[in-house]
Amino acid sequence: MPLFPTGRTPFNISPADVDRRVKLTMTNSRMGDNPTVLPKDMDRLEGVLFRWTGGFKKGILRVRTRRGDEYGVRAKDIKTIRVQPPEVSSYDMQRLAQQAWPPLVTDAMGEWELRCSQGGTNRANSVRVAGPPGRQMSSMTRMIADWYGERGVSPLLQVTRPSGFDDELESAGWKRFRAGRVMTTSVARLATETAAVRERNDLEVEIREQANPEWLSLFRAYSPDTATEVDHIMESGAPSAFVYCRNNAGELLGIGRATLQDTWVGATVLDTVPQSRRRGIASAVTATMAHWALTMQASNWYVMVFNDNAAARALWERYGATTHHQYDYWALDEDALGSYE
Repeated sequence: MPLFPTGRTPFNISPADVDRRVKLTMTNSRMGDNPTVLPKDMDRLEGVLFRWTGGFKKGILRVRTRRGDEYGVRAKDIKTIRVQPPEVSSYDMQRLAQQAWPPLVTDAMGEWELRCSQGGTNRANSVRVAGPPGRQMSSMTRMIADWYGERGVSPLLQVTRPSGFDDELESAGWKRFRAGRVMTTSVARLATETAAVRERNDLEVEIREQANPEWLSLFRAYSPDTATEVDHIMESGAPSAFVYCRNNAGELLGIGRATLQDTWVGATVLDTVPQSRRRGIASAVTATMAHWALTMQASNWYVMVFNDNAAARALWERYGATTHHQYDYWALDEDALGSYE
């Protein structure tokens, strides 16, 4: 599967992508109240998307060109729009994260992908929303509820923030319960920032190609009920480094999993034993994963964290990661939400 498929929806962007460089093509209709009137023969535009108001249905996207000219375009007048490389859209980052954390079962509903496993992780048991609903939200909600109901799981949506259709979600009975973010940095910077941590002589850190029972015992999302889901993810086939961090007595204090996806590496697991938190164990695991990413010639790094996990956010910010975009988990009832991303 290609990392960022080009044959997907023509509108491969969301309001979460404001401040990214975009390229768009337009229909012949034009806004009458543009701050700068578009020339009649202009059918394409490239520049920084600096503002998006009104969502998808009645939205106006404002783009600033390299020359400094500013144009407003109605969302309904756009034929195609994409974030320009090397930047990546919020929807494509969500697709990338799914490839490193594949669910057991998937089903497409337009640009929404229904994902179900065993309820162990939110990512593998939610709908990856990549655009506005292709039909009435009430109809989508019923279909989603039925699909998950057949599998014994409560429905959950993973939606970029801002979505551009929050009001439709709320009208259909969905409620926002927990927020998260995708954070990114360069592998080179992460390796440099964590280099000193690798010199600690009170820890023994190693990389293995698989997760053994000891590693799994420290993974918070693993249990007899979720074993099939976790085993499927860990054996997904993507090149991965499973990190084991021990003290000099041989006790396992922390684990990690880094997954290589072309030029990207995702930190998909980072757990420590409770009594060893705030002792640099997570940093030691991170340093080892970053060094492995360098040896794999990766250039980009990403991680997903909940907004209310202040310790995780502080760790990644300390090592140079910044927020790529935020997202929310929406549910019809709070019981649908798990504790592990």
